Amino acid sequence: MSTATPNPFGIDGYSASTYGDAFADIYDEWYSDLHDNDFVEGICARLPDSPLRVLELGVGTGRLIRQWLAHRPHSSDHFIGVDSSDAMLAIARAQSFPPSVELELADFSQSLPSGPFDIIFVGYNTLFNLPNEEAIRSCFSHVASSLCPTGQFYIDAVIPRGEHAETVVETRTMRNGDIIESHSTHDPVNQRITGKFVHDAETASSITRPWSVRYFTPTQLDACAIEAGMTLVRRCADGNNTEFTSDSSRHITQYSLPL
Repeated sequence: MSTATPNPFGIDGYSASTYGDAFADIYDEWYSDLHDNDFVEGICARLPDSPLRVLELGVGTGRLIRQWLAHRPHSSDHFIGVDSSDAMLAIARAQSFPPSVELELADFSQSLPSGPFDIIFVGYNTLFNLPNEEAIRSCFSHVASSLCPTGQFYIDAVIPRGEHAETVVETRTMRNGDIIESHSTHDPVNQRITGKFVHDAETASSITRPWSVRYFTPTQLDACAIEAGMTLVRRCADGNNTEFTSDSSRHITQYSLPL
């Protein structure tokens, strides 16, 4: 008798597009207060005025594209954003971005648009939406192959805390007033957090929105970078160059190819 292979995301029926498809319609409303504007701002502060080729992994609704264009309004950057969810991309495509912005459907652990790119970045915890270690290592390999010789790769990620497995159920009120029941299970041994939001909107029936995170420590990310042929340039606790310490709950990390 054959045994079914466990779902790599840790949730039966979950796929690369599940998160985006489940959250696209409410993403900008629910997550408008992530307080991560310093990520794109910090990247742009170090860039020359000359046109750049830029790639965002997990572009979603285009939230960080809007920030990029606001910080570089007079640039002629060629910006490509990829995402594995058609639902997310449909919202991004409705933003009326300039012709210099391209949006593509792709799983960034499997393939990337043709490079080379001056800047590749992945926003707040989006890297950890990939299902497992193999996918994250594959992503690093594709990034290294897609950077120009002086290109830079930026990651914005959180550092989950807790040494023991636990399941938490709580009720939350979102910014738009919607009430949700939040379920999450942390498996620190396998470095995975799975969960779901049971969303009872006033204007709709109950909707279940599942999510899965396979997180890596900064040290593990550095090992992936080295394996892919990249080196660590800097790591800060935020986009304002705050020193990263063992107590930091977030990090912004920059990698490059060896000079």
